[in-house]
Amino acid sequence: MLLPLTLLLASSVTPTKAQVSTYQFPVPRPTPGYVYEGWEAYNPTQPVTQVQRPDPVPQLDFGVTLDYSGSPVAGIPVPGSFLGISIEMSLAEAVIGPNATWIRPQFLNLMSTLKERGGNPVLRLGGNSQEKAYLVDEIDGGRHATERQLFGARTPTNTPTLLYTKGIFEAMREASDLLGIEWFIGLPMNQTTPARLDIAEVAQPILGDYLRSMHLGNEPDLYEKHEKRPAGYDEAAYMEEYQSIVNQLRANPNIARPNILGGPAFCECSTGWGNAHVINEMGYLDRFGDAINTLIVMHYPTDNCPEEDGSYPPIEEQYADIRYRFGNFAQHYGSMSPVRFASLYTEMVAISQRVNKPLVLLETNTASCNGFLGLSDSFLAALWNLDLGLQLASTGFTHAMIHLGGQQAYYNPFMAPPWNATAPFMWTVAPPMYAILVSSEVLGPTNQARVADIGLNNNNTNMAGYVVYENNQPVRMVLINYMSDTTGALDYTARVQVNGVSSVSVRYLVAEALNSKHGISYANQTWGGYFESDGVLRGEQVTETVPCAGGVCPIRVPAPGVAVVFLTSDLIFDARNGDAIQTYVTSHTTEMRNTAAVDGLTLATSNGMDAATREKMRGASTSDSKKNASYLGYNASVPWATLAFAGSILLTRYLSL
Repeated sequence: MLLPLTLLLASSVTPTKAQVSTYQFPVPRPTPGYVYEGWEAYNPTQPVTQVQRPDPVPQLDFGVTLDYSGSPVAGIPVPGSFLGISIEMSLAEAVIGPNATWIRPQFLNLMSTLKERGGNPVLRLGGNSQEKAYLVDEIDGGRHATERQLFGARTPTNTPTLLYTKGIFEAMREASDLLGIEWFIGLPMNQTTPARLDIAEVAQPILGDYLRSMHLGNEPDLYEKHEKRPAGYDEAAYMEEYQSIVNQLRANPNIARPNILGGPAFCECSTGWGNAHVINEMGYLDRFGDAINTLIVMHYPTDNCPEEDGSYPPIEEQYADIRYRFGNFAQHYGSMSPVRFASLYTEMVAISQRVNKPLVLLETNTASCNGFLGLSDSFLAALWNLDLGLQLASTGFTHAMIHLGGQQAYYNPFMAPPWNATAPFMWTVAPPMYAILVSSEVLGPTNQARVADIGLNNNNTNMAGYVVYENNQPVRMVLINYMSDTTGALDYTARVQVNGVSSVSVRYLVAEALNSKHGISYANQTWGGYFESDGVLRGEQVTETVPCAGGVCPIRVPAPGVAVVFLTSDLIFDARNGDAIQTYVTSHTTEMRNTAAVDGLTLATSNGMDAATREKMRGASTSDSKKNASYLGYNASVPWATLAFAGSILLTRYLSL
C-alpha cells in the first residue's frame, strides 16, 4: 500500500524569463557537419572516436585468491557514503532548492537511491564561489535564494560574486530531515579583518548535527594565482590569517561550535605549498588542532584551464590532447591512475591516523577547470571515479567528493536543465554518478566495510580488483575492466576462490564502449541520457547467479565494464525481496532559474509519477515515456513556456507500508 505524505505547501509565484540558454527536444545529436553550440554539460560530441587496444593484450583468464584468515590487510572501516558529491555553492538553488518549501524532487530521488544502498549520503557545499558569497535577507522578493553578480578579476574559474539567503541552508536541512544527508560546508577567507562568518552563523543552528565540518578557505594555495592575495603570499601568511579567523570564530557568541573546522584544504597546485608540510613543518595542528575535526585535501590529477589570457589551443589540438589523455586515464597504474593519485597522500594518511582525525578528499574529478570533453563525460569517467574511490578507501581516507560544477562543466555527476523545465524527466545524470551508485552498494550500510586492492592479474594496469571485508571476512568484490571491445574479445574471466558457497551473485555496470556517453546501466537499470531523468533508476534490476565448482567461481568481466560480486547471500538492495526506495514528486511548475520543476496537475497524474504510474512504466525506456507523453499527464506538443504558470507546490513522499 502506498500512502502520500504531504510535506510542504507554498504560496504562488510569478513567472520570469529564464536568463540562460535553452534547448528543447529533440536533444542535439552529432551528425556530419554538426557543430554543437550549447552548454558543455550536454555536449554530445566525442573527440575520442576509437579506443586503443592494449599491446600486448594481457592474460584474460586467471585466478584470484581471497583472504579468509580473519586478519586481512585492508583499509580502515569506511561508510557506504564514502563517495559523495561536492556541490559548487552557486548551484545550491538549482540542485537542492531555494528553501525548505521548495526542494527539487529529482535531487531527493538521487539521494534516496544512494541512501538505500550505502546509508546517509554525505555532501559538500562550497567551492570557489564560497569565497565570494555574501548573505542577504532576500533576493528578488523571496523568489530566489542565490544570485550571481558580475565577475571580478579574471581567474581560470571565472567565479562570480554570490549573494545567498538562509533559505539555502533551510533547503539543506529539509533534505537532511527526509534522508539523513550530512554536510561539509565552506567558509570564505577572502576577508580576515573582520572575518566574514555569516555562513557559520546561519548554517550551524539550521543544520544542527547534520553539519559535519566547516572547511575554512578553498584551495588557499591558489589565492595568489587567482589574484585573491598579493605576490609572495605563502604558508606563513596563510597561518596568520587562519589564526585570526579562528580567534574570531571562538569569540563569536552566535557560533556554538567553533571547533568543527576542516583544513588545510590545499590542492598542492603551487610551489611551496603542501598539506603535510604545513602540518609537520609549520605547526598547523599544534596551533589549530583543537579547532580542527577533519583533515581536508583537494586535488585533481590534471587540469583543463585556459592560458592566462583566457584562450585555448585550436580545437584540433585540444582533441588530440584529449585522445592522448584518454589512454592515460584508462589505467589502474600510471600517470593519471587512481593508484598514483592515492600515493600522493601517504604522508597525510599517516598524519590522520596519528592524530585520530578523518582524512577527506573534499573536491576531485578527472580534471579541474570543468574537465575534458569526451573523457570526463564518458563511461571511462565512471570506471575511473569508482576505481579512485575504492583506492582511497583502501589507503586510509574516510570520504571523497566528486565535484559538480554546473552547466559549463563536462564532469558533473548530474545536473538540472539550463531552462525552466516543466516535466521531471529533464535532469541529466552523467557517468560519474554511476561510480557513486556502485560504490555505495559495494561498501553497504554497515559503516564497517574495509577495502583492499588485490593487485589483480599480477598488477595488470588494464584492470583493477578490490575486496570488501566485513567482520574481517570477504563479502563483496569489484572487478574493473578498462579495455574496450564490442566483440567480447577483451572480456576477462577471474576465477575467484571462495569458501562455503556453491554460487555467487553478480551485478554489472556496463556500456557499449569506454568512450560511450550514454547507454550506461547498472544491474540493467539506468538514469537515461541528456534531459531524461527524474532521479529514479529505470528498468528491472538484474542480478546474475554464477555457479561455483570446487570452491572456484568464474566471473566474467566485460570490456569495458565492472562486475560487483556478492560473495554471501546478503545482497545490498534486492528488488526481488521487496527492497524499494522512497520517491518524491511535486505538483507544481516553477519559473526558478536552472530548475527542473513539474506541471501543476493532480498527484494522480503528476509528472513526478505516483507509485501506480511508476509500476506501469517500470522497464520502459525514458525515450518511450516521452513518446507517450500524454500518458504522463501533459501535452508534449505544448511549448514548455506555455506550461509555466503560478501555483502552489505540494511535495509528496510515498512510503511503502
